[in-house]
Amino acid sequence: MGQVPWQFFCTLTWANAGSFKRPPSPRRQVCAAFAFFREAAHVAGVHFKKSMWCLRYETGEMTGRDHYHCLLSVLGSEWVGIATCFYLMDFWEKKLRCGHARVRVFAPALGGAAYTCKDLAESLAGKDRYEFEKFFAPRTVLTLSESVFRYIDTRQRIPV
Repeated sequence: MGQVPWQFFCTLTWANAGSFKRPPSPRRQVCAAFAFFREAAHVAGVHFKKSMWCLRYETGEMTGRDHYHCLLSVLGSEWVGIATCFYLMDFWEKKLRCGHARVRVFAPALGGAAYTCKDLAESLAGKDRYEFEKFFAPRTVLTLSESVFRYIDTRQRIPV
């Protein structure tokens, strides 16, 4: 995971129970996450299969609200910025009508490896620190795109 040049950290939350007559099914949740990833790839002008993402499902501890945390990269640096963050948040909230989204530019100075290290928490403040600690908790089940495996495999084959 530390070898991947992540570009965005996202929290994709489902609307309050009052917005739905019943919570969306797991299938609907996965479909919405894939629609989000596909839109990110489309905006960047990259084929979906070349986009890299890491997805983790979670139920909120206080509210019981379902949500995803994800890392995202499409290897196109020209589109990485606050405007893209707002566009992707708007896509999740208004186009897909799923709930609240928070999309932030992944801090390249920290790098992917730093985000997985326990001492990263010292460099983060407040809620971000809490979310990053949960993202890489010991019992976390991550879903990775095939392109993440291809990227890591390619990097390991290059002699240093």
